[in-house]
Amino acid sequence: MKSMDVFSLRAGMLSGLVVVSLIGGFFGYSYLNGSIQHEKDLEWHTIAVVSPELLWLGEYDPGAGASGWLSTFCLDYGEVPETVLENNATDWSSDATAIGYVDADDTDTDLKSEDPFYFVVRCRFNDTVKDGASWNHSRVRCTLTVTGDEAIAGVAEYNNSASDGDAVISDETTDFLFVNFWWDDGVDGYKITDDGSLDWSITIEAKY
Repeated sequence: MKSMDVFSLRAGMLSGLVVVSLIGGFFGYSYLNGSIQHEKDLEWHTIAVVSPELLWLGEYDPGAGASGWLSTFCLDYGEVPETVLENNATDWSSDATAIGYVDADDTDTDLKSEDPFYFVVRCRFNDTVKDGASWNHSRVRCTLTVTGDEAIAGVAEYNNSASDGDAVISDETTDFLFVNFWWDDGVDGYKITDDGSLDWSITIEAKY
């Protein structure tokens, strides 16, 4: 298994694969007034990375009860991410606003060169990111690195992040928090040039 995940975007094409890794939390004990107190130290943990080694069909399944990556696509730059990404759809391939939705490996999806878009990564998180019985949106983030025609130098998006982009909560169930992370260059949208290419990697994290 590779430690870094890579998607390749080429002029007119998008392809990719995913692998999920899980890491447990850390707990400690301390003595207070002669009794043992249980403490939980909140730290950022890598929940999922992407690597071109596994095949999948449709929206990826991280496994029963697990946090992880679900899908990646490019949202048309003419759309409003905060509104469109509130949709908790499990298949964006039929949505005209979703460009280059990856729903199966070993398939090539046509993309127009010079057609601006937002990067979008769809994820889910289990109850490790809850604060008591409530979901804590500040405990999830996704970092995207892009090289090639465009550059994103390891920009992390999270709820109400200060960078160009954000995290949109698309659903909260008893067991899962669904989040659509998105990135904007803040100028005119990300693009693939004629005969150009983009290489990108994703790291998904949760704080618990």
